[in-house]
Amino acid sequence: MVAVSMQSRVTVTPIESIPPTVDVRHIDELSNKAREFLYQVVWEDGQIAVEPEVEAELTRYDVVKFTEYYRITVVEPHASGHVTA
Repeated sequence: MVAVSMQSRVTVTPIESIPPTVDVRHIDELSNKAREFLYQVVWEDGQIAVEPEVEAELTRYDVVKFTEYYRITVVEPHASGHVTA
């Protein structure tokens, strides 16, 4: 049996153009914890489990400017209702 974490995960995707309606923050405007988390996500290029307080901060913004503009996507955990014994 494999244990699955129920933490949310964050994905960052580089984007070229910024629509005028999105909320953009520079990486220097984030808390140290959120900044370190985004560095990790960018360098590892994948989805990484996120702590609740970092998730709460990142969900306030659509895009973060770092070396590029990155769209922030939070993937919520969900229970499938499927049980394997």
